Amino acid sequence: MPLRSSLAAAALLLLPSSSPGPLAPPASSAMWNDVGHMTMAAIAYEQLAPDVRARVDSLLRMHPDYAVLTRGLAAGTPDFGERVFMRASTWPDLIKGDPRFYNEARQQATPTPPLPGFPDMQQHRSWHYLDEPLSADGTPPEEPRGPSALTQIASFARAVGDRNVPAATQAYDLSWLLHLVGDVHQPLHAISRFSQVHARGDAGGNAVRLQSGPAAGDTINLHAFWDGLLGRDRNPDPVIALARRIVAETPPVASSETAVRGDSTLEPTVKDWIDESATLARYFVYTVGPERADGQRTRVTPEYRALAEQIARRRVALAGYRMANLLTARLRK
Repeated sequence: MPLRSSLAAAALLLLPSSSPGPLAPPASSAMWNDVGHMTMAAIAYEQLAPDVRARVDSLLRMHPDYAVLTRGLAAGTPDFGERVFMRASTWPDLIKGDPRFYNEARQQATPTPPLPGFPDMQQHRSWHYLDEPLSADGTPPEEPRGPSALTQIASFARAVGDRNVPAATQAYDLSWLLHLVGDVHQPLHAISRFSQVHARGDAGGNAVRLQSGPAAGDTINLHAFWDGLLGRDRNPDPVIALARRIVAETPPVASSETAVRGDSTLEPTVKDWIDESATLARYFVYTVGPERADGQRTRVTPEYRALAEQIARRRVALAGYRMANLLTARLRK
């Protein structure tokens, strides 16, 4: 079958097996940089019933970094609650560059002073993914270690809506929950490929070098390529418009693919989401081209980019619908 097995059989028909009908072609070269997270959050927020939205809005007002979430937003701003919710979805990435927080994984890391309302001041970078190991050529893989998106999504979901958990902690957990549900729907947050070229793993595609366009400067790594497939304009107006176009393309359906119960079944459900992403990575994402040990960059073909954009839109839609259903299960009590 030509063109790398027809781009892995059209990326396994976009997964999951009974998802809504095929997506229309993307309107522009438009998952998981700030735009991706904000798009998922906008999709989720607009699926919430008014009573659940009200509880979400009330909860986020208790966030220990609420001043950051609302910076530059006037109280009368249209879609104020939605915009705060969108910003909350990006907050766990924002703190990576915030001097109030520290990277606890670094050797001899120096803790920063605790601030009111925060459970801790760590950046928790390992929470953003669960890299299932893939051995490309028999190279021994390494199993993932430590807390991951899988364990943390389940933990945060249990806290949100639990009246025994302080409101500020619930709000902190809600921003993490929003972010991590988005993260695990990005295929390269669910896998690391081990090979002779990357014997310690490719860090979810971060070590795979790409030529993303015709110019010599059009260079990027594979993970960043997938992170940016929904665009890079963080202005909330076009992001909300994009979210609504994606919903129109892939309307929500009542099915086992988007149904979420916020109980003891959640961790197996999240593992299914991660397995979906890892499967897409294994059978499509890594078909971008062979690993290069010579320092050269693999060129992204137009066919690969077009299908990647469709997958990004499908995955961000699923993430939004699942997030909305999870919040409804936890907050409508």
